[in-house]
Amino acid sequence: MDDRKRWLRIAMRRELSALDSVAAVNAGRAISEHVCETSIWREASTVALFSTLPGEVETTPLIQRARRDGKQTLFPRMVSGPALEFARVEGSECLKRGRYGVREPSSRCAVQRLTSEVLVFVPGLAFDRGGGRLGRGAGYYDRTFADRDSTRGRPRLIGAGFALQLVESVPVDSVDIRMDHVVTEAGFLRAV
Repeated sequence: MDDRKRWLRIAMRRELSALDSVAAVNAGRAISEHVCETSIWREASTVALFSTLPGEVETTPLIQRARRDGKQTLFPRMVSGPALEFARVEGSECLKRGRYGVREPSSRCAVQRLTSEVLVFVPGLAFDRGGGRLGRGAGYYDRTFADRDSTRGRPRLIGAGFALQLVESVPVDSVDIRMDHVVTEAGFLRAV
């Protein structure tokens, strides 16, 4: 399993390194259009997004649309564990560079509990139609969402990436979380 994950990470990083920021912005716009046409977007009161790193789709169009639609926006912040907590962000000035150069909410931003009304957009290196996801290898999202059931419901996880990141099968094991949906510039998929 580890060898399969390692080789897929190498292959995806190589492919993603060939993309430029224009491709990331265009994919982000298309993803925003696909997602915002869905009933789960219309029903969600809160959207948790991620700050874009090189080789990831640009999330700015989704952030702008969420704010236009009156949705609260959350971003992850790394905490000990290592795991993530999600904090409310009103504007980009609330984001600061954190570990690994990822922009995350400052300590002034209040943590918010994730419920069934929250859509969580999750980055990754590869996704499959069954909701399988290959992350960068640190396991932050996997640990954070390992136990998504609670008395207040669980958030919906949406893997967000480029169409080239959608592969036949992602090697997953018992600690890997599955996405409920996957969205790329080519369309929005319900995990089957």
